[in-house]
Amino acid sequence: MMLDSLNPEQRAAVTLEPQHALVLAGAGSGKTRVLITRMAWLIQTSQASPFSLLAVTFTNKASREMLTRMSSMLPLDPRGLWIGTFHGLCNRLLRTHHRDAGLPQTFQILDTADQLAALKRMFKANSLDDEKFPPRDVQRFINGAKEEGKRSSHVDTDDSYHRRLAEIYRLYEEQCQREGVCDFAELLLRCFELLRDNAPLREHYQRRFRHILVDEFQDPNT
Repeated sequence: MMLDSLNPEQRAAVTLEPQHALVLAGAGSGKTRVLITRMAWLIQTSQASPFSLLAVTFTNKASREMLTRMSSMLPLDPRGLWIGTFHGLCNRLLRTHHRDAGLPQTFQILDTADQLAALKRMFKANSLDDEKFPPRDVQRFINGAKEEGKRSSHVDTDDSYHRRLAEIYRLYEEQCQREGVCDFAELLLRCFELLRDNAPLREHYQRRFRHILVDEFQDPNT
């Protein structure tokens, strides 16, 4: 049986009654194993269907490992499961609901290098001062703002320098929207806004996902 190889603490986490829980465990103590075994246990004991589970992790490697382990424990097609990284699952949700999110279905994702190149192109097109506002610094500013959930219209503009940064951020937002592209931080922010502002969609996923399991809970931003 799948519980036989677990120690008492792991078994307690896997078989916990449906409730909010924070499992604290050190490196190498089997956190991912516990999370996957709980998913399999919920399915095997008929407490949840595979499609009512959402599992989120931090790296692509961990995501692949979770899918592989689930496939080895239960006869499931892993492609139908909502198991992935924060960015991967946000991408999936935005592709599915691209119209509601204000995106083309075929939107492209900018990695860090692509984003910097897009900023440099925008600087040139708008004759911006790349000495006073180095593109790498602007990139950090924009990504930091997005990770705080702030659009260009909501960032702090207490002085002329930050007002100009906010203006550059706005130009970058407009360029990305025109070109149908999303950087990594945008995937998270756009998905957050989609669920925050679209009550029917939010309620649909609240009904669908009865169990949300988050691996490496300490790592994500606010």
